[in-house]
Amino acid sequence: MGERFYGVQALRFAAATAVVVTHAVDLAGTRLGLETALVGGTLENFGTVGVDLFFVISGFIIATTTQGQTGVGAAGAFLWRRFRRVAPIYWLLSLPILIGMARGGTLSPEVAAATFLFWPFSGLEMTFPALGPGWTLCFEMLFYAGFGLAIAGGRRVGWGLVGAYAAMLAAGLVVAAPVLRFWGAPIIVEFLLGVGIAWVWRSAPRRLGLWAVGLALAGFGLGLVFGYDGVDDVRALNDPWNGLRRMVIWGLPSALLVFGVVRMERTDRAPGRLSRAAAFMGDASYSIYLVHVLVIRALGRLFESGMVGLPGDAVVGLTVIASLAAGAVVHVWIERPMLKLMRPCPGGRGLERPRA
Repeated sequence: MGERFYGVQALRFAAATAVVVTHAVDLAGTRLGLETALVGGTLENFGTVGVDLFFVISGFIIATTTQGQTGVGAAGAFLWRRFRRVAPIYWLLSLPILIGMARGGTLSPEVAAATFLFWPFSGLEMTFPALGPGWTLCFEMLFYAGFGLAIAGGRRVGWGLVGAYAAMLAAGLVVAAPVLRFWGAPIIVEFLLGVGIAWVWRSAPRRLGLWAVGLALAGFGLGLVFGYDGVDDVRALNDPWNGLRRMVIWGLPSALLVFGVVRMERTDRAPGRLSRAAAFMGDASYSIYLVHVLVIRALGRLFESGMVGLPGDAVVGLTVIASLAAGAVVHVWIERPMLKLMRPCPGGRGLERPRA
C-alpha cells in the first residue's frame, strides 16, 4: 500500500492531544484544586472523545492495510505485527506503575490480567490496567483477534463474527455478564465503522467529504451545547446503555470526521512540511498516549511538593507540552528501536507500521 493519509495522521495526533488535555485539566482542577478555563463546563472532559476517534481510525487503518490478505499465514503475520506494535512498549511503560503497586500491596490479579492479558472485565465493572489508558488496548486487542480470524477464515467467517458480536451486544443490554460487557461492548461498533469507511470511501463522491466533516463538527457541537453526561467516563463502559449513547454521541461524529478527512485528501500530491510534521506526530501519537500518564504523575508530585507554583491554566499548558515532548522522545528513542528489534514474521508483507 503506497498511500499515506496525512489527514488521518493529523487526526491521530489530535486525538492523542485531546486525551492529554483532558487529563491535564483533571490534574490542575481535581488533584491540585486550581482554577482553569476548562473546569466546570462541557469542554472539561470533551477530550475523552479522542479515544472514540482512535477506535474509528484503527478500524480504518487495519482494514485498509490488510486488503487482499487471506489465509492462516496472513492472519498470523497480521497478529504478530499488531502485537509487536502495541504490547511491548505498553508493558515497558507500565513497569514503573506495576512496581509501585507491587511494593504498596495494591497489585491485584484483576489488574495484572487487565495489564498483561488485555482482559478488563473480571466482574461486572471494568478493572483498569496499571497504566490507565491501557483499557483501550484491551478493546484494540479484541478487535485485532476478531480481524485476524476473519483474515484466516475469509469473508464468511468475518460476517459470522459480526453477527456473533451483534448477538452479544443485544444480549448484553438485558443480561449482566462479564464476557458480554467485554465482547459485546457497544464501543466496538466504532472499530466496525472504521472498517466500513475503508470499504466505501473511494467510491463516494468527493463532495461528500466536506458534508461529512460539517456534520461531524455539528454533532460534536451539539454534545458541547446539550452535554454528554454518562458517556465521558467509566459509566459508558460498565453500563451498555450508556455505551450505546457514547457510540451515538461521539462514535458517529468521529466516523463522519474520519470519512470526511480521508475523502477530501489528495493522496497523489507531494506532502509539504506541515503534512510531514503531522505524519511524524501521528506516528508518535501512541507513545504520547501512553507516556503522558507518567508525565502527569511526575508533574503532579512536583506541583504538590510546592517547589513550583503555577496558575491552573499554566499547569495545563506545561503538562500538555511536556507530554507531547516526552511522547516524541519515547517514539524516536524507544518505540522505533523496539520495532526494529522485533522483526516482522517471515513471509509477512512488511506492514508493521500502517501507512496512514
